[in-house]
Amino acid sequence: METILEIENLQKIYPNGTHALKGISFSVQKGEFLVIIGLSGSGKSTLLRCINRLHEPTSGRIRYKSNDVTHIKNEDLRAYRKRIGMIFQHFNLIKRRSVLDNVLAGYLGSMPVWKSILGKFPEQIRAQALKCLEIVGISEKAAFRADALSGGQQQRVAIARSLMQEPEILLADEPVASLDPATSHSVMQYLERINKEFGTTVICNLHFLSLVRQYASRVIALKSGEIVFEGPPSEIDDAWFRRIYGEDAVEVEIR
Repeated sequence: METILEIENLQKIYPNGTHALKGISFSVQKGEFLVIIGLSGSGKSTLLRCINRLHEPTSGRIRYKSNDVTHIKNEDLRAYRKRIGMIFQHFNLIKRRSVLDNVLAGYLGSMPVWKSILGKFPEQIRAQALKCLEIVGISEKAAFRADALSGGQQQRVAIARSLMQEPEILLADEPVASLDPATSHSVMQYLERINKEFGTTVICNLHFLSLVRQYASRVIALKSGEIVFEGPPSEIDDAWFRRIYGEDAVEVEIR
């Protein structure tokens, strides 16, 4: 398989002295559905934010298709970010704008600045946005205000927005943490569809092992900024669960 992303000895120390990542190293193969697990504060979100360069790594290397992207800036950084989609826990939608406008925002990085300011999107781009909404099963809501939708629907809009970038890697930071259990599987199924039908590489932070076992092709577990497990989800037995989450942890299942 083709290696699309390589992380080498990645360190992140925040200005307050917090050592969030302590020498993280792993590779990601094209088309994987990689899930990262661990307690809150284990470094999961920091890792994703270093990968898409929202956070500057303290040291180490990030390679995308063999190109070092650890400290790239300006046009090189913009070009890289166009290939990396990002889905957040709290959706990050413009609540007063329509669903379609929110999805079109995913294309802004590919437009001249003056056109983006005026909101002048060509018809084929609007058609592409509607197609992205179809993929996540919500095209009938295109004209609705974003804040009129349920949480699960808003997260699907966020997924559609990221699809406008035609990303090669899709990063999802706790995409179901703000959703009820019944909605969580719906959102995960759309991420799985994007992974399997379009070959998009997915790197997803999750808490619930029941979701991990159903959707992940491989799992990395972080604890205090270090990798403590790497392998298939089937290998995470009760002993591994306690090692990752603590002796007193109890697994919660999402059906």
